[in-house]
Amino acid sequence: MFSRCALLVAGVLVAAGPALAADAPVGDPMQPYRYVAGPDGVGVAAPRFALTAVLISPTRRVAIVNGKPYQSGETVNGAEIIRIDADAVHLREHGNELVVPLGHAAAAAAGEKPSQGETTP
Repeated sequence: MFSRCALLVAGVLVAAGPALAADAPVGDPMQPYRYVAGPDGVGVAAPRFALTAVLISPTRRVAIVNGKPYQSGETVNGAEIIRIDADAVHLREHGNELVVPLGHAAAAAAGEKPSQGETTP
């Protein structure tokens, strides 16, 4: 009786295995920074500005934009950083102010409409 029950449970697990494995694709951790695979598996262009972290201390503010640290007054991809907030960085380019929210690069690279401040090369 026990072996018949164990055989039945094993059969159910074997049958359900492929269905569970197809639930969610897993990203390749060995891909370079800013690489985003499209739905067909081909890489798509990353946004021009990607704010991944903001570090704020009593003496300075640092924004990690495109994988590198920047402070107010510095230039990234031709745009000057004018202000760093806890959840966004404000840039000035050709007289226009661009607001890059924290962590929006992944959403934009996944095919959503670019938000204010997000441009593609």
